[in-house]
Amino acid sequence: MNMHSVVRSAMPALALLLAACGSGGDDAPPSTAVDQPPVPVITSPAEGATFKAGDTLTFTGSATDTEDGTLGTSALSWRADLHHDTHTHPFQQPTAGGSGSVTIPVRGEVSDNIWYRFHFTATDSAGHAVEVTRDVLPRKAQVTLATVPAGLQLTLDGQPITGPHVFTGVQGIERDLVAAEQVFNGHRYTFASWSDGGAATHTISTPTATTTYTATFTDQGSATNQPPTVSLSAAANGVVGTPMTLTATAADSDGTVAKVQFFDGSTPLGEDAASPFAFSWTPSAEGVHNLTARATDNDGDATTSATVAVTVTAATGPDNQAPVATLTSPANFADALTGTVTLTATATDNVGVAGVEFQVDGVIVGSEDTASPYQASWATGGYPSGQHIVRARARDAAGNLSAWSSATVRVNGPDLPQGFTKNEDWITGLSSATAFATAPDGRLFVAQQGGQLRVVKNGQMLATPFVTLPVDANGERGLIGVALHPDFATTPWVYVHYTSTEGGSHNRISRFMANGDVASTTTPEQKLVDLPTLSSATNHNGGAIHFGIDGKLYIGVGENARSANAPDLTIPLGKLLRVNDDGSIPTDNPFYATQTGLARAIWARGLRNPFTFAVEPVTGRIHINDVGEGTWEEINLGTAGANYGWPSTEGLTSNAGITSPLFTYRHGAANPAGSGTGGFFVGFCIAGGTFYPASGPFPASYRKNYFFSEYGTHFIGRLDPANGYAAYAFSSVQDSPVDMLVGTDGALYVLTRGGITRITAP
Repeated sequence: MNMHSVVRSAMPALALLLAACGSGGDDAPPSTAVDQPPVPVITSPAEGATFKAGDTLTFTGSATDTEDGTLGTSALSWRADLHHDTHTHPFQQPTAGGSGSVTIPVRGEVSDNIWYRFHFTATDSAGHAVEVTRDVLPRKAQVTLATVPAGLQLTLDGQPITGPHVFTGVQGIERDLVAAEQVFNGHRYTFASWSDGGAATHTISTPTATTTYTATFTDQGSATNQPPTVSLSAAANGVVGTPMTLTATAADSDGTVAKVQFFDGSTPLGEDAASPFAFSWTPSAEGVHNLTARATDNDGDATTSATVAVTVTAATGPDNQAPVATLTSPANFADALTGTVTLTATATDNVGVAGVEFQVDGVIVGSEDTASPYQASWATGGYPSGQHIVRARARDAAGNLSAWSSATVRVNGPDLPQGFTKNEDWITGLSSATAFATAPDGRLFVAQQGGQLRVVKNGQMLATPFVTLPVDANGERGLIGVALHPDFATTPWVYVHYTSTEGGSHNRISRFMANGDVASTTTPEQKLVDLPTLSSATNHNGGAIHFGIDGKLYIGVGENARSANAPDLTIPLGKLLRVNDDGSIPTDNPFYATQTGLARAIWARGLRNPFTFAVEPVTGRIHINDVGEGTWEEINLGTAGANYGWPSTEGLTSNAGITSPLFTYRHGAANPAGSGTGGFFVGFCIAGGTFYPASGPFPASYRKNYFFSEYGTHFIGRLDPANGYAAYAFSSVQDSPVDMLVGTDGALYVLTRGGITRITAP
């Protein structure tokens, strides 16, 4: 991208008014001069300036105006954004005046496809505003990570790579390297040295010139893996259509058992990845079935058990064999569906099929079809654009139901489900909003990154903020979370999560006593939790705070762009924390007995940037939205003591000890579209979520759904717990969403950076 300056102005067209005055010929016609817009000029950074991480960039600018002359600093403001691939992150918040400086962090985005844009705005006395920009591109260097011998594994920023591995990075950005013991080509290798003299695990700064870092390993000789042992147990006899449990005992003397697979002859039946290893098998045919179990260890070696013969006989008495249904249209991953679509299915049964039911997004379409060919008509025009799940199942006369046969499809439709209403201008005029909370009386408390906590009352934003906090608002820092005490009506505490500059920039949890619509002036701020001092990286702060139904305050904390923080139980970064309402630490926290200090507040770990999470009313279920790095966005089920895997895993995983996401979607479309995990959902920053309660004006199929939103691609989706947490499209917004909640009126409210959208039920 070439460096350039861009000028935007709303300059009116030049016009001249002429009119004859009276009957005399000596009067000159009057003229009306059009006010000229100001002319801002950026002098620093200079055109063509570049940066490396750790540099301090000085900004200076001035402006002149035809009518006002040289404009004073009060008429000037500047800001800066970090551009990364196709999206941006705020870096320097709008700052009054024509000068200042910013320091480029040495930790943060590791991609080399980043640059900074400075925006400079001048406003003259007539209100004309003109903005110019200046781009500063990075200085880069190529780094090769090599191993001796070649082909061994290394870890770069928590992600596995194979040496030699080449990357291009911004000079000065810190990268974390690990050279661990490993087995390769049947030999065990231990770390000996890095060419730069670093330890096996150490941090480098991307150099100013092409550089190779070589990890040398010592060959410790042959590493012979012992295969696992496995035995199978099953009843000697079975009945067609009646489930029976197959159990396997498996062990591995020099590692772990990764999985056990169950077979009927050569036909795979299923598998289990966790001990005790078991599978529920429903025989479908009479005769002798030769069953085996095959165990596979963590090195890939497998052992098959002795055969267990099971004699299966025909069922007697009532019909208990379920039919089989197959959805034949639409095809799985069908795209761009419009108009009326015919749903079709085939079905078979040992006695006879009584009917086939079709559903879209868990709701029946039409009525059960009782005669072949089985079909139903689906009017896609009532469904929003995006992903939907079509499925069919069969019923026999005895009431046995088949398994669902499903297809994931995408519709070209309206922006909302039929009958819903959306108002994207319900509240406008917010400045870099980050989070919000609702009071029992319906008021909304809205956090703005710059430090103001605004109040929305009766559909209007009040002019006076509840409180204004002095914050460090660089990058993703600032006022980033808000929650209200569970007994707010009688205990009106307002809790905030913000970046304080006291004693060095760090994130803090405080609370203020509400006095009507403003903070009490007689009860001072109570500082409850001070998190560790932040590094130079200004991203990955997390932010959300919510009370659980246990009355404890849960706090989402990012890993501050240092991935090693996330799994470390001695550091509260990259975690979901749990504290009492006064900031003290509950003694029943999962790591209270084994840790000290603030680390005792850790409730769950292995998170990258949990910017938002949500607590379901009544049940207390927690869903954590974790912003991904290169490939996946995650929705995780909150569980005490859980490890969500960052940085060793991202997205779905079967790794031992790691809690795999409940739902995840990709940063780019699969091929064919819709075929990958997450289906047709695509984005790069999950940034909002809320549970719809069990009662409310939304239709029954939407209740207890989990609604989630995407900052980058602006979609709103929902997960359906009644149907295996299937994901359906719901709507979208024009601005970038950052948070969501359900109001006391049952409407869905979507907070964007600049306003609040209100979505109401049919």
